[in-house]
Amino acid sequence: MRRFILRILIFSVPFLVLGTFVAAVDPFDCLGISTLVADSVKRESAMPLHNPLWKLQKYKNKPVSRIILGDSSVALLNTDEIRGATGHQYFNFAYGGGTLPEAVDTYWFAKSKGRLDAVYIGIGLINFNAYQNLNRVPEAEAMLSNPLKYLTNRIVVGAAFLSAYSAWTHHKVAIGVPNVSHEAFWRQQIDESLSQLLHEYQYPAESARKLQEVAADCRRNATHLVIVIPPTHMELQSKIVALGRGADVDRFKEFVANLGTVYDMDYSNDFTKGRGNFSDPFHTMTDEVMVAEVWGNRQQYSRHLAPRN
Repeated sequence: MRRFILRILIFSVPFLVLGTFVAAVDPFDCLGISTLVADSVKRESAMPLHNPLWKLQKYKNKPVSRIILGDSSVALLNTDEIRGATGHQYFNFAYGGGTLPEAVDTYWFAKSKGRLDAVYIGIGLINFNAYQNLNRVPEAEAMLSNPLKYLTNRIVVGAAFLSAYSAWTHHKVAIGVPNVSHEAFWRQQIDESLSQLLHEYQYPAESARKLQEVAADCRRNATHLVIVIPPTHMELQSKIVALGRGADVDRFKEFVANLGTVYDMDYSNDFTKGRGNFSDPFHTMTDEVMVAEVWGNRQQYSRHLAPRN
């Protein structure tokens, strides 16, 4: 028996050491017991590896009543600029690679922390697709409620090592930065990435139903619901039509028009024709235009979609 216990202890030592290391770094600040690594370092090294975990934890610590949901097309929105335009504090819950299942689950998570006065959801045809169904939010919620799951999660362990490396070597970790020229990346996004994303497309009936539930909940609780269709470059819009998805775009926009107020910025106009306005075909260079159109109600490069009965 003694030998058995000794073996168990010896076997456990590496895991105890690893768990202690992860707790000391605490890459997503879920434990709140260590300041060994600066928050700015963790933001660059850990947040890109698990956006939902990072943002759910931050919101849990300091919830606000106005939130933004969606993917990377609205993740660039600066909440300080929005506060300057509106006087209200927002929390940006948009995730890199975000999906509709994640947006819906995040809505209910935020609601569980207090009243919501306004909810803005960025949606485009790319994530309005039944095949875009990744959902990292349940895993993030499980880790928030269970420290053992947090300390043993492989993404958290990897983030701890990256954060420690960046802090101790003072080298920034570049995650998701293209290693090709801007022109080559642009062509890759149009010719390869878009085709892969829309190669399989199916109307997301389940996500649509859940979005309707969110909209109904917002109406019941007098929560202002706004759908933002972020702008994409006209070359990408034309490619979507060339791929035979034009009718799917129309159906998508007809659906969201019945959810709440809609700002459609994804159509042919002077902004979407300007390549210099975009960092790549999917993403604008800055958030200034979106903030002005949606929160400043400028309506120069956006249009409201009327509900259809």
